[in-house]
Amino acid sequence: MSRYLKKISHKYEFLKLELEETEEELESYLSEWSKLFGKYFVQKESEMWVNEETGEMRKDPPGKEEEKPTKKQKPEKLKKLYKKLSTYTHPDKGGKVDDFNAVKEAYQKENLLELLKFAGLYDLDFELEEEDETLVNKTFTNIQEEIQGHKGSMAWAYGKGDKAAKLAVIKNLENHLGIIIKKEDYPKELLDLI
Repeated sequence: MSRYLKKISHKYEFLKLELEETEEELESYLSEWSKLFGKYFVQKESEMWVNEETGEMRKDPPGKEEEKPTKKQKPEKLKKLYKKLSTYTHPDKGGKVDDFNAVKEAYQKENLLELLKFAGLYDLDFELEEEDETLVNKTFTNIQEEIQGHKGSMAWAYGKGDKAAKLAVIKNLENHLGIIIKKEDYPKELLDLI
């Protein structure tokens, strides 16, 4: 394995661990956030349409169909690696279901590094070339954006903040939703600030 491939593999694993850690931390904040303010997010008087034949529920009335996004072409090199890996990981060919599903998800997300990880597990040769750097950087960017998205949420700001920051988040929530949060719904620790 080349030094470059080792470096990007380590960076990828580091970012995956950071994302996992961020998601676990956010989950704990979301739990508290939902207990305190979840009831303010419930839409009252929202209308739902039910298809009596299928039981499907939707907000839009019948006949108003959602536009399906157009499929974007995947890079040829990614396709080739995916096809090779899917034959090795397919359950009918002796592969594991979890590996097959993970390979499919990595392909859909254009995550070259995850596919390379499986190529290593199944002893498949793959040469990483300079033009593949775009896909590698896209994977890094996607993970970093996901981490920043979590850290930019109100639940994160509330969970990480001191009393003043928590109060500011509540005020921001009131402005965002156009409501006033009842004083009895405030956490006891913040009552002395209001």
